[in-house]
Amino acid sequence: MTVADRSNQSLLIYDKAGKLIVTGEKGKGTVTITGLAAGTKVAAGDYKASFSDGTNESDKLPVSAFDVLPAEG
Repeated sequence: MTVADRSNQSLLIYDKAGKLIVTGEKGKGTVTITGLAAGTKVAAGDYKASFSDGTNESDKLPVSAFDVLPAEG
């Protein structure tokens, strides 16, 4: 298995409608989706993720289901 070099790429997250909602920091491989209420259960496929170097973009793949945690306080 070959592991892709993501050091010059940003993680992109799209909503169900295909609208880009967040772009991660280059080389980090993580993003934060804001505006979701604590306790929200997000279904698999509600978001899609891809990587981009600013010119080329990978296929958009469904994000697994997740629960929104309460804010740390």
